[in-house]
Amino acid sequence: MKRRSTALLRRVPFLIAGLLLTLYVVNMAARIAHIKFGADAWSVGDVGEFLLVLLSMLFFVAGLLALEDADSPVDVMNKPTQGGVQ
Repeated sequence: MKRRSTALLRRVPFLIAGLLLTLYVVNMAARIAHIKFGADAWSVGDVGEFLLVLLSMLFFVAGLLALEDADSPVDVMNKPTQGGVQ
């Protein structure tokens, strides 16, 4: 049971990143509709778009780091050896 909950927790950053990216796409579609058709739509603005993309990337990278295996070859190389040089 614990392994299943851990796997679910590792997906959370990806879900948040997907949600933020979806909000960005919806915002862009609303801005395009405003430009092309003159539809009156709410927009988060340029700074809001930047923040949506930035947070989406941040959560995606956090998800990748959460999926990283603790015994990957890079981590094994960086661990100190016991008893000196091998």
